[in-house]
Amino acid sequence: MLSITAQYHLQPVTGTGKPFDISDVGTKQARVILDYDAVLPQEMSVRQNDVLIVYRLPGLDPDYVMAEKGGVRGRVPISFLELI
Repeated sequence: MLSITAQYHLQPVTGTGKPFDISDVGTKQARVILDYDAVLPQEMSVRQNDVLIVYRLPGLDPDYVMAEKGGVRGRVPISFLELI
């Protein structure tokens, strides 16, 4: 279960993951907390407990990060992730 604060920080209600701050810069690792099926071609489908490399790109929708896993790259909503 997640709660969202006004500054677009996602905080796990339970668990040990760090809150996901979309203002974080650089490359981070994140764990997928819920399955996500890509809707658009530039998005990436992910499964719960996948570990991804994530980063912000200028101009990217603030609700998404770029993610990479196994040579595949695409946008993933931050609400499906927690930093590790």
